[in-house]
Amino acid sequence: MSRLLKRILKISVWPAILMIAGKLLGIIAANIVYKLDFFIDNQIEGIFSIQLYYTDSSTMVLVNSLSNLLMIIILAVPTIYFIIKTSIYQSTLQNPRTIVKITKLNLLKWIAKDDTSFLLIFIWCSFLLVASFIVIAQNIQGICYSWIGGISAVLAIFSVWGTIKTYEQEIDKIYPKEKELY
Repeated sequence: MSRLLKRILKISVWPAILMIAGKLLGIIAANIVYKLDFFIDNQIEGIFSIQLYYTDSSTMVLVNSLSNLLMIIILAVPTIYFIIKTSIYQSTLQNPRTIVKITKLNLLKWIAKDDTSFLLIFIWCSFLLVASFIVIAQNIQGICYSWIGGISAVLAIFSVWGTIKTYEQEIDKIYPKEKELY
């Protein structure tokens, strides 16, 4: 197995775990907070054999929406953190004013070293995109609140934009712009 593939698999473990854990924690939290009645059934047919059933469809939409929201938030926070951290780091390399501003805000630990890579940001963004597409599809099907679909769409657009900007910054390291050299 190549080193790149090993690194991709190593990076992909945490987003996958957090995606599943966020969905499960959302279901558990919604059931505890709203004291919902549900029952568990085991069916041999299909991919998922254990299923949760609720008494009415509005309860199912509530639980699904809240678990989707928690899953999206759990994936979006690290993704946005990595994008912002990389952008600040790259900005400090190009603009000394940014170092002064960061020193005033006591955020020097953010620029100490570049431990976030484009691959890390790309993988986290990919997981966020997959989760956002799932939420948007459920929104279209009517089994998720529309405002949660809107939030996931905005977060997906922002993360794609941030990933593209990070990619441009990485490319500028390799192929610097000619006008900046003179």
